[in-house]
Amino acid sequence: MIETITPRRFARPFAGDIPKHWLPDNEVVSSILNAYTILVPANESFYIRTLKACLSRIDSSELRARCQDFILQEAQHGVAHKRYWRNLDAQGYRFRGFEAQVDRLVFRLIERVAPLGLRLSLVSCVEHINAYLGHEFLSQHILADADPRMRDLMEWHFAEEIEHRRVAFDVLQAVSPRYPTRVLGFALTAGLFYALLTSLSIALLAQDGILWRKATWVQWSRHLGASHHMFRRTLRHLRDYLRPRFHPSTMQNDAMAAAVLARQFSQRPPAVTPLPSRPARDRSRG
Repeated sequence: MIETITPRRFARPFAGDIPKHWLPDNEVVSSILNAYTILVPANESFYIRTLKACLSRIDSSELRARCQDFILQEAQHGVAHKRYWRNLDAQGYRFRGFEAQVDRLVFRLIERVAPLGLRLSLVSCVEHINAYLGHEFLSQHILADADPRMRDLMEWHFAEEIEHRRVAFDVLQAVSPRYPTRVLGFALTAGLFYALLTSLSIALLAQDGILWRKATWVQWSRHLGASHHMFRRTLRHLRDYLRPRFHPSTMQNDAMAAAVLARQFSQRPPAVTPLPSRPARDRSRG
């Protein structure tokens, strides 16, 4: 199955009254997704630079066109999440130094020392993680009670991660298809992703002064265990990625993502709007 990818712009404004903990009664998940928001722009920029470097190596015009649409989607993710940073600044969070160090010491360093095939393998693995995070948050309706602006931001992002989940893996198979390359990218990526996300989430909770509150650790336990089962489900998704015959198309959730995006487009005013279409000849050009 070949996915249809539509680049979109997130159109909702972020007024200054978004609460710090915008998922009511769950400061932990609010902080996890705030940390995710902080890490998104540097992540997405790394993906874009990596996929752009691969375009000339892709023989299929169809895959090149999907890759270009993937790049447009990822660029819009970075723009939208960075707009929300102003709210985090206004709320008193200190995070920009951490984010700059991650960009310099992780993404820029990897770009200097790692060959393109390995960098592409890192992107493929993180894109799998993004897609299954989207699957879990959307299918479990975890954000149902969130502030509507943040719910729209995160659900738009997660739905598009599902929509374009095949692209990075397909490019990896076209450019550097050896299984050991996929495994090495996984080994370098999975632990680092969760280390960065967890450490930044903990830092935000510490800045709020609620890190050592008993209720905070109960929320962690419920998110990972009894309520959302994220620990067990994460292990299952990561194990799936290591199967030699794995392909992202096996995750059957296109209809769920499409329904989220259709609902957001139908809002008045719409939460998301499609970007202007590019001519077909430009879409197939490497």
